[in-house]
Amino acid sequence: MTFRIWTNKVDTNHDFTESKVRNMKALMGINLTGGLQLAEIWPNVIIDVLSEYPPADSFLCGPMLILRKPLADVLFEFASKDDLEFLPVDVIFNCKFQGEYGFMNVRSICDALDRKRSTFTELDGVVDSINRIRIDGLAAKNKSIFLLDSIEWVLCICDVLAERIERENFSGLSLKQDIEWRPF
Repeated sequence: MTFRIWTNKVDTNHDFTESKVRNMKALMGINLTGGLQLAEIWPNVIIDVLSEYPPADSFLCGPMLILRKPLADVLFEFASKDDLEFLPVDVIFNCKFQGEYGFMNVRSICDALDRKRSTFTELDGVVDSINRIRIDGLAAKNKSIFLLDSIEWVLCICDVLAERIERENFSGLSLKQDIEWRPF
């Protein structure tokens, strides 16, 4: 099985959403990238869009992947509720509520980094920085969406899901083959 890497690096300003959490104290102490279930402790989170354009279907707010509900629904068609959690956030643009958005808490974490073909540095046995990723498709053969275990901010999705997202033409994201992906 082959996978693509989800990135919020887009080509146009119209598709890029800059944002910030209004009430950051509400998130203090919550592990947002650890694959933990958060629904029972999820606070009311307000996100202010700082961009001059309305928010895209997908954007990052700090470490949080924020998605519009129709895009989240597509992800749930390919993954179980144990793999994903869609936690509500209030997205505000020009003082107006922007509809159903949420933090997509990806709970599925997989050790699928092909360490022989990837280019990275380690510090005390932990991946410190990465320049080139290769995904081990066999290690992730039963997954459709997951975070890489060694690099918690890299989201991988199967090609079938990637093709569906591209057909729907959602904004604010780009899906890269592992060979095309660059960290910055």
